[in-house]
Parts: sequence; C-alpha cells; structure tokens
Amino acid sequence: MRLWKLSYTSIAVATHEAAMRQVREICAFSGDRNARIGVSSVLTLHKGKFAQVLEGPEDAVRAVLRRIKGDPRHHSLTLVADAPLVARRYNGLAMAYRDPKTFLAEQIDDILQQTADVVRAMKATWH
Repeated sequence: MRLWKLSYTSIAVATHEAAMRQVREICAFSGDRNARIGVSSVLTLHKGKFAQVLEGPEDAVRAVLRRIKGDPRHHSLTLVADAPLVARRYNGLAMAYRDPKTFLAEQIDDILQQTADVVRAMKATWH
C-alpha cells in the first residue's frame, strides 16, 4: 500500500457563516467514512476559501477527491500537492477542522520537514 498526500484549495459558495456550518457538517459526516477507508484529513476555511489535506492509501485518497470535486458547496478546486507520502502527519484524524493559522503553521512545518528529509537522503548518497 502506497501512502499518498493530496491537498487543494477551493472557493466556498456560501457566506462565511454558512460555510462554517457546512465545515462542521462535513467533519461530522466524513470522519466515519474516511476512517473506514484509511484516510486522514484536515480542513480549514479562510476568507471564503477552503483548504484541505488528504492522506492515506493512494486509491482511497483519489476516491475521496473525486467526491469532493463533485460537491456543490465549492468551486474552482486547485490541487496544491499530489505526491507520495513517507509518513502521515494527521494519522488518527479522519476528518478534522483546523483554524487557518494552525493549518498554515502545520503546512510550513511539513515543508521544512520534507526539505530536511531530502537533504538527509542526499547526504547519505554522498558517502
């Protein structure tokens, strides 16, 4: 089983207040489904834009993305990341909400960790 990470941004159709209610509904409904198929995920909403990270088996992650693409609560979905994953960041979180500042901080931490992993791997090949 190959682990995969997908992240995207999209534009909410509803007002911020209504979109926040939808986020709570999405987290409540999708958590059980994601857990059954081995997908972990975090979602945020900021200034009318959704951002979400999906992790898990590649086939399962892609199936979730197909459902998300068809969801009428948003539009203009743009993939940000679509790549193999060495280790999950959100293991145990089938569907969680993060406030925008926490979400962004976690994404920056991931970028820094990935950079460090690449540097370590390159150094190992130099010997």
